[in-house]
Amino acid sequence: MSQNDEKLKKTVAGFAVLLTTVTEMVRSKAVKPALLDAYDDASDQIIDGLRGNAISDADLQAIHKALARLRLAFEELKP
Repeated sequence: MSQNDEKLKKTVAGFAVLLTTVTEMVRSKAVKPALLDAYDDASDQIIDGLRGNAISDADLQAIHKALARLRLAFEELKP
């Protein structure tokens, strides 16, 4: 398996963790530190997986900003 295929698998796994984490945050209507940690780890995994896979720096930065804005929105959720 090539290195790009392995990075792609890790990126897809990161998206799966991110979606599961976000779903739990929305359902619980309260953001717990452990969920934010899982969100951060998944976001890092996604960005690392996309880096170097023919994704332009501008597109990568746009994805990173979107993930950061979503995280900030979750931090503002009130229980």
